Amino acid sequence: MNKSDWLHNYKNRQVKANEAISVIQSHNKVFLAPFCNEPQTLVEELVRQKDRFEQTILYTLNIGSPCLYATPDAESHFIIHSFLHSARLKQAYENHFCDYLPVNLSQIPAWLKENPVDVALIQVSSPDEFGKCHLGISVDIIHTLIEQANIVIAQVNEELPVTHGDVYVDVAEIDHFVLSNRPLLDVPSAAGREEEKIIGQYVAEIIPHRATIQVGVGRLADSILGSLKEKRDLGIHSGSITDMAVDLMESGVVTNAYKEINQHQTICTTLTGTKRLYAFAHQNEAIHLQPVEYTHNPAVIAQINQFYSINSALEVDLLGNVNAEQAGRYPLGGVGGQMDFILGSRLSTRGRSIIALPSTAKKGTESRIRLSTSFVTSVKSEIDYVVTEYGVASLFGKTVKERAAELLAIAHPAFKDKLEWQVKQNGS
Repeated sequence: MNKSDWLHNYKNRQVKANEAISVIQSHNKVFLAPFCNEPQTLVEELVRQKDRFEQTILYTLNIGSPCLYATPDAESHFIIHSFLHSARLKQAYENHFCDYLPVNLSQIPAWLKENPVDVALIQVSSPDEFGKCHLGISVDIIHTLIEQANIVIAQVNEELPVTHGDVYVDVAEIDHFVLSNRPLLDVPSAAGREEEKIIGQYVAEIIPHRATIQVGVGRLADSILGSLKEKRDLGIHSGSITDMAVDLMESGVVTNAYKEINQHQTICTTLTGTKRLYAFAHQNEAIHLQPVEYTHNPAVIAQINQFYSINSALEVDLLGNVNAEQAGRYPLGGVGGQMDFILGSRLSTRGRSIIALPSTAKKGTESRIRLSTSFVTSVKSEIDYVVTEYGVASLFGKTVKERAAELLAIAHPAFKDKLEWQVKQNGS
């Protein structure tokens, strides 16, 4: 397509936000672009028009989103299906218009192919001289979403950085453009608590020089990354990177020099940080964003030697089963990419999987090391290490009794006697 053709299409498809959202009807299935690339102008207009909707389904993967669609007055208008459940969705869940959809991130594109949606709301840059729009801070599932949606509406936001990787979308793939420049959603790093800093130090002792790591997001993840400052020539192949990755790349801790694939490139599918990270990633060839079909593919990860997956959890049972998606009665977090990366670490030569978590929850009133868990995100046979502020449990190749002993050793002292009693009562 020559410039006059795509430019004509681009201009003809520009509409106001209210006109774009007017195409959405009751009972439609609407997928919101994930993570910090959720298009806020489009979401705000969607919420403004909520009174004309009845049971319009919204699919979300929200990290950093204010979840404007989850307020009590939206109850009779929206049904929220969330692949990743944040605390901001708790009230909607209690009010029965939000439900959790447990699907591995790597499998969401396949899910979309079997469950196409009516409308996709995404965020892009204005087109370049070739008629290509830029996805900026998140690639994730967007290419498949565009293919599988009947209508694609894009917020055009010039605040998006220009990043490298599989980040381009053709003007012809988008039905409506809404021009709206505004600050990007951000997720600032927070200082870790003392126990999280200790956990970070224990994790750092496990990670060898020249390893390639995957780390999640949040305060504990940042504490772990902050503990790696003495390492040399690390690589990153992850779902997300945060502002802490900037520190490690600028200091030379992360060089990606010894990865078997994507040498000298930090690989991720989304940026989850602040303006500092977005500015660092702008036109930076050392950072490449790829779809989840690549970043979360165990067969791809298997090509990287010494791949260490580092993930958090809500609780771990005494067999080593991991719950990262249900806190009591409520979903929290989600399946995400945890099993994708854990399986990749298992296939990697000298790869390892690490689960890190504080030993207690609810201000120290509950143990996160439990006799059993009803929700299993990652299975016991795939976990190498579990780390709390009380040490490291080495699980791979251990018997059931040996696993229990390892995990009891890293439980909070206030709960050890009760756990040991439960083990005896259970006949283990």
